[in-house]
Amino acid sequence: MVGHDFLALTSIPVIGIASQWLSWRVRIPAIITLLISGILIGPVLGFLDPDHLLGNLISPIVSLMVAVILFEGGLSLKLSDIHGHAKILRNLISIGVMVSWVLTSLLGIYVLELDIQLSILLGAVLVVTGPTVIIPLLRHIRLQRTISSILRWEGIVIDPVGATLSVLVFEIILARGSQDALGLALVVIVTTLFAGLILGFLGSFVLISIIKRHWVPEFLQESVSLMLVFIVYTLSHMIQPESGLLAVTIMGIVLANQKIVTIKHIVIFKENLTVLLLSALFVILAARIEMQELLAILDIKSFFFMAGMILVVRPLSVWLSTMRSHLSYRDRFFLCLMAPRGIIAAAIASIFALRLTEVGFEEASRLVPITFLVIIATVSFYGLLGRTFASLLKLQPQQKGILIAGGHSWARQFAKILTSYGIYVIVVDTNKENTLIANQDGIKSIHGSILSKKVSEEVTLGNVGYLLAMTASDETNILSFIEYANIFGYSYVYRLFSKDKTKDLSRYQHGRILFGKGITHTYISTLMMAGSKMKAVLLTEEFDYQKYKKKYHKFIPLCVISEKNKIQFFSYPTKIEPGVNDVLVSIISP
Repeated sequence: MVGHDFLALTSIPVIGIASQWLSWRVRIPAIITLLISGILIGPVLGFLDPDHLLGNLISPIVSLMVAVILFEGGLSLKLSDIHGHAKILRNLISIGVMVSWVLTSLLGIYVLELDIQLSILLGAVLVVTGPTVIIPLLRHIRLQRTISSILRWEGIVIDPVGATLSVLVFEIILARGSQDALGLALVVIVTTLFAGLILGFLGSFVLISIIKRHWVPEFLQESVSLMLVFIVYTLSHMIQPESGLLAVTIMGIVLANQKIVTIKHIVIFKENLTVLLLSALFVILAARIEMQELLAILDIKSFFFMAGMILVVRPLSVWLSTMRSHLSYRDRFFLCLMAPRGIIAAAIASIFALRLTEVGFEEASRLVPITFLVIIATVSFYGLLGRTFASLLKLQPQQKGILIAGGHSWARQFAKILTSYGIYVIVVDTNKENTLIANQDGIKSIHGSILSKKVSEEVTLGNVGYLLAMTASDETNILSFIEYANIFGYSYVYRLFSKDKTKDLSRYQHGRILFGKGITHTYISTLMMAGSKMKAVLLTEEFDYQKYKKKYHKFIPLCVISEKNKIQFFSYPTKIEPGVNDVLVSIISP
């Protein structure tokens, strides 16, 4: 059966990535397709049996995968994003966690009729949400920045808190009969904080020092960072189980907010690695579910348990955590309606169920199917209705801002003109000099690839609603066009005409060719080098569009800005006729 094991092992990344692609195509949360795929190739078809395939390694493999995912989540947390909301975050991960833990435990006892100890452990496991589900949902819903930042921070920071709480309950369950439960609890908490904080800061300090002093070449820095994540997690885990989750999260947050060295290449590496690990992890964990156990809990009790989680537990925990805060009732109401559970809950439940079963805790086998049922129910509910809730509560910003891919000279000129008329513009470029010049010109810029997750997450938290792909690379323009069409919609993404007609995908993607057919990056750059000027001209009754065309025989119209700052871009196949009081932006040849 060696051949079958080889195929089964290969199926994990293949099925995982295929599920990610399918979710992108049909625009549903990836966690849904990953769970369905894992259940299909696992308990339904019997093709993948992770316990047989990985044996005793399954627990450490899952733990190390989760460590990398949380480290990457920490790298996305900027302290500036939570400025002014620290008290709310503190309450959500303290008061909110305690309320969720108590209420979920009670639901487990009185609705699911579980053993009291198992119910308390289930309540601890289910307090976590997680970046793997929150961030994709935020990208899908596109909320105002305040609520997005709070949900993002809560989703990442609450994971090590929930893990620590779960370890605390787990250790007390194992110490049945011990008279010193309070002492044991204090030891677990203090040890977790000590190991997590010290090793988290130490790991980030070591990595910063390595990069700053050039102790390793640049091509090895990503691998060294991964090595340090494993070391920090393992050392912390050896001191106190699951404290490594806190350590790697702290390590990521410190690196994300330091100004000493550039870690952009590490962030990009971790983003790509996390997609693979997340895909594989969900497939592995979903394939471990026993189908009979999953079907056994699909009853009216489970329905009321899910309803209680969504309609009672989350709303009450948020309402108590945000009392007397500066958040509006609409903001608080939406926070009540957003708490999907993800991979961290699944991983913790799987690890603890395995360990409890080994020590003879018979009901522990129910922990995993219940957790996965909660994941499926919450992700489906919040994923399908989240945008509707945000729209009804008017929490989606007016997305009039413009994202420009390309920070070269004439792109910056264009951005500067748009900014002068009060239009929000973000310029993205991989060339640091271009972004620095843009900043000096008063234009918000991001140094990075337009295709990176960091950029897409940044713009979806703001009021950006258009993409202009204007880089010198046809491939980048086309790929960014396809990527952001799924975020903004096809009607709001534009790209320059491709020099190579075989690369032109507009007939397949219903795309808009920015500034018209034949207008390439090279063509505009050549015109600008030859002395052409980019100008914004106000059209009046005395000087309308017809007179404009007579005065400037050779010009390329770029866009029209109305009196109310509504912008229209000249593109193929759309036709625009500028009117009186419109501002026409064009490139005019001498």
